[in-house]
Amino acid sequence: MNFEATSHRRFFHRRRWKAVPAAAVLFVAACTGTSADEANPDAGAGADSASEAPSVVVTTGIWADVAGNVGCDDSVSITTVIPPGGDPHTFEPSLRDRETMDDADLVIANGLGLEESLHDTLEAVAEAGTPIFELGDHIETIEFDIAAAHGHGEAEDDGHDDEDEADEGEGHDEDEDEGEDDGHDEDEDEGEDDHHEEGGADPHIWFDLQKVANALPALADALVGAGADADLVRGCLESYRQAMVDADAQMLEIISAIPGERRILVTNHDSLGYFADRYGFEVIGTVIPANTTAAEANPAELAELAEIIEHEGVPAVFSETTSADDDAQALATAAGNVEVVPLLTGSLAPAGETGDTLIGLLLHNAQAISDALNAGG
Repeated sequence: MNFEATSHRRFFHRRRWKAVPAAAVLFVAACTGTSADEANPDAGAGADSASEAPSVVVTTGIWADVAGNVGCDDSVSITTVIPPGGDPHTFEPSLRDRETMDDADLVIANGLGLEESLHDTLEAVAEAGTPIFELGDHIETIEFDIAAAHGHGEAEDDGHDDEDEADEGEGHDEDEDEGEDDGHDEDEDEGEDDHHEEGGADPHIWFDLQKVANALPALADALVGAGADADLVRGCLESYRQAMVDADAQMLEIISAIPGERRILVTNHDSLGYFADRYGFEVIGTVIPANTTAAEANPAELAELAEIIEHEGVPAVFSETTSADDDAQALATAAGNVEVVPLLTGSLAPAGETGDTLIGLLLHNAQAISDALNAGG
């Protein structure tokens, strides 16, 4: 079932596809790693270490759920670094977390800069010999446009172009350009490049089940390479992939209740790009104009966004369970009669609650978004 995307609004975000070639599993030579016998000094001399489930450490609960389903749980022993409710953008690892990863047979991470404060630790763990598998290496990503996120849309670009043409007619652009070149262009370009590189590919790759399903075989290979039972993993892989296909169809059915003209989103930070692309939405603005919660809201841009929300008749602003919603609430108040609806984004719900699996999280969000956007419609 296909849905036509809504008309393209160019207020805060522009996206373009960026193909990321599928990379081989990042296995740093593990010859210095701890052997099974060293990790279990009390084991008998005749113990078969190959029969023990490999230790797999996963940065987020979302990917721990995925790895557990592919690895059949009893074929792998999974430990999650970031606790439920933790924000992967801002989580600070402890020395114990580092030791846990050092002792693992495999570490699984999202990559693409999502685990910002874990980057140095992951790099050190890899250098020490623990193999690292990053899901972001195996998914075609969307590139985050920093300039568009800060409100530099096409209309503004056109205006600047007209001014430049007028300047050329007055005959003084050349001198100004030379001054800019001599004075600060190089520094500005370097800063922009660094900022763009930090923004780079959108790291919230788990919001498109099709893309995740396509990456599962590579994850299965990594688990088997770490010592998981190959037959168990292959069987669970196919079962889980089918579950993702079924859930994707269910999400499409839920979203089909939303008229095309109402499929517009205002989110806490730029986290729903993959969801929007897959299911026919458009993100017209964010409380935090970045793909990370480590950034801050801009009061001037929030005021502009409030006007856009009111003009477009957007009924809801979507906050996140991993972040305070003070700015979202202030934006909703400024925009008028707008509801603030929390979504599960960077963390699963606590065990036993709705959204405590990746599939459950996405189905929960789809229903919450459908209910909110259809309210009063």
